[in-house]
Amino acid sequence: MARLMFVLMIGALALGVQRDTIAQQPQPAARPAAAQQPTPEGYMPRGWRPEAGKAPGMKVTDLGKGGRTFRIDMTKGDEIMSGLIEFAEKYHIKNGHFTALGAIDKGIFGWTDVERGLGQKKIELNQEAEIVSLLGSITTNAEGRATVHGHGSVALTDGSVRGGHWFEAHVSIIAQAFVTEEEGAAPGTK
Repeated sequence: MARLMFVLMIGALALGVQRDTIAQQPQPAARPAAAQQPTPEGYMPRGWRPEAGKAPGMKVTDLGKGGRTFRIDMTKGDEIMSGLIEFAEKYHIKNGHFTALGAIDKGIFGWTDVERGLGQKKIELNQEAEIVSLLGSITTNAEGRATVHGHGSVALTDGSVRGGHWFEAHVSIIAQAFVTEEEGAAPGTK
């Protein structure tokens, strides 16, 4: 028993010495805050945000709750833009927005020639391409007919990109469009 008491006392002393030794060791100094380096020419600084108040012409329309959402599957040979018009007329979509993805092998894009006022410059596509982005709106015109307005881009086999306003896009393999109908009518329509 005495021997056990002696071992426990030695152990307690050792723990005390060890605790004191740890407390006496120098603690690493706190790292100084990294100095913000100047942003190099041609770069945007980290955390950059646009300044508020630079859109004085902005108008906001509360469209209410979202309405129905649809997935539209298209296959080889379907033309996406006319398919979206046909869909909008059949399902009575008066105000909505869409996104799409897939692959096409023929299309016509446009680029507005603002300087010369000649309308849309035609950009033709006659090769296989992947849709990188396609988004737009569905509204109705003064006669109540569906109007589809889309912008987007495609990636070609070499990785280059083409796009602009979409007039035609012919599906080469498959394409999907996702349409969300808005609750209210589009501004300017009845």
